[in-house]
Amino acid sequence: MTIAVGSTSNVNAIKGTEFEGMSIQMMAAMVMLEVGATKKKEAENKIAEMKGQNDRAKALNNLLDRMNGELGSITKDEDSDKASRAVILTKYMNEAKGLGVDVAGWNSPKSAEQIRAISSTIQHMAENCNSDNQTQMVKLQDFMGQYNSFVSGASDQIKNANQILQGLAKN
Repeated sequence: MTIAVGSTSNVNAIKGTEFEGMSIQMMAAMVMLEVGATKKKEAENKIAEMKGQNDRAKALNNLLDRMNGELGSITKDEDSDKASRAVILTKYMNEAKGLGVDVAGWNSPKSAEQIRAISSTIQHMAENCNSDNQTQMVKLQDFMGQYNSFVSGASDQIKNANQILQGLAKN
């Protein structure tokens, strides 16, 4: 690659690249737009990740609501009640496992205290998803700020190039 400088605002050639014959301002604008596009893509990926976390939190809360709806009617800790709880947990076991819940031992009889511990674990997982989304939102705002900065910088470079061209045209 060879670079020949023709004036303070123009590079005659960066042979073999897409910048060949462009002014320095236009090259800078092109680079800034490319970096801006990368930041935009990173922001879009972060949004998709956050949507996945939101969906998971909703699914965990939905699972918990349905389980509690069925388990709420069983108030005693007699053997038949414990067995009934195990039947209900077994019904939701595959769905819970798919959401990342540790379901080891769900198919055995459970006391009311054990059921509260399982419910608490699921609720904690959903809250963690929401908490993680708050952290991800800060990162998303950073990516969007960087994107805006690079696009603004590109716009400034294009404006500078146009001013130079207008100045040259007047002379």
